[in-house]
Amino acid sequence: MNALAQDVPLEYVQSAPRRRRVKGLTTFNIVMMLMVFAVLITFYISNVVRVDSLMMEAIELDRQEQTLLQERENLRAEINTLSSYNRIQRIAVEDLGLVHADQQPFSLTVFDLADKQTGQ
Repeated sequence: MNALAQDVPLEYVQSAPRRRRVKGLTTFNIVMMLMVFAVLITFYISNVVRVDSLMMEAIELDRQEQTLLQERENLRAEINTLSSYNRIQRIAVEDLGLVHADQQPFSLTVFDLADKQTGQ
């Protein structure tokens, strides 16, 4: 046994073997990965918030469109009511004092204008 102990140097026997670090798992790499994940999560959350606000804006614009379409239909109905023959006839007779003609209107021919137009 003495012979074996003398053959091996004392320094080699006393020093503990060093632990090798795994290259990818240093403290700096872990901190950098956490920072990258934090940035990615921040971008994702801001994207979700942006999409949500755009959806709310789209819903509001749809409501405004429906309101405008309903208002347009109401205005068309009012135009039809105001331009109806019965209403115009009532206003002409009652408010303006116009009367219905008893006979067919006759046409008036002006000879000077007719001759000038035909070139005679």
